[in-house]
Amino acid sequence: MGVSVEWEDKDSTIVHLTYSGRWTTEEMHSAGLQSLLMVRSVKHPVYVINDFSKSETLPVGVLWQARQLNQMRAPNWAASILITEDTLAINLLELFGLIYLSQRRKRLFAVRTLEEAVKIIDQLKRDEQVQ
Repeated sequence: MGVSVEWEDKDSTIVHLTYSGRWTTEEMHSAGLQSLLMVRSVKHPVYVINDFSKSETLPVGVLWQARQLNQMRAPNWAASILITEDTLAINLLELFGLIYLSQRRKRLFAVRTLEEAVKIIDQLKRDEQVQ
């Protein structure tokens, strides 16, 4: 199965990574690099959805891989939203935010559906327009 990457919207403001079945940290790394290039290809803020709703399991080394990709994050990265119902994945996300993101962890969210993710992004976009 693996990991797919695509723009969620025609304005290129949301990158959607979908993790399906069993996937590897190598697939995560490759998809992460592709998404970084997509984010860097535009000047406006970009939101990243990491959709684990179709994923079977988290492979060993996932936090290390996420750390490496986080270190390459583009300046126009606006927020990341994780879609999952897996309590372990949600706890790992919180741990990752505490260790690696410091103040930017306020831009890291976990939700259960794509609809919830889009609502968060819409609110963040509205908040940016006010500032």
